[in-house]
Amino acid sequence: MPESCILNGTAYWINMATLVKLSVALTPVGEPWVRVSAPGFSRYTQLREPTHIHMQFQTTNTCETLTIQHVDKADHDATTAVIIDSVSFFGIQDPRFAWAGVYRPDYPEPWASEQTNLASELSPHTYLGWNGCWSLTFGVPVFTWIHHTQNLGWIYG
Repeated sequence: MPESCILNGTAYWINMATLVKLSVALTPVGEPWVRVSAPGFSRYTQLREPTHIHMQFQTTNTCETLTIQHVDKADHDATTAVIIDSVSFFGIQDPRFAWAGVYRPDYPEPWASEQTNLASELSPHTYLGWNGCWSLTFGVPVFTWIHHTQNLGWIYG
């Protein structure tokens, strides 16, 4: 985020990058394939056991997005899924962080066309049973976003 200061009547602008430390805990049902992405990070892997994935990056943006994609699942396969157990920032974990995410499943046809009340976005939702993308957009600095997400009250600026 750009910061400024005035020294002896001259304005100086500094582009300050903010560090983000992020971790996600995933539990597989069966052996699903997932793609986990954040700025400067992407991992495509098959989950065979509960897994913690750690990321660290610097950003100058005011918002960033973590995505978890359940991929390569056959439409008729009812034996694989991904459970998002937790999301943590700098070691701070709260179920509301994962609940703030949005899951956009890719429903298979012809099943999707036969449904009368099918949501295109599911939130809060941490069980990824279909191929699709779960995303969490969070504010930077993260501690301000955590403060709002946990509903801790006003922040004076």
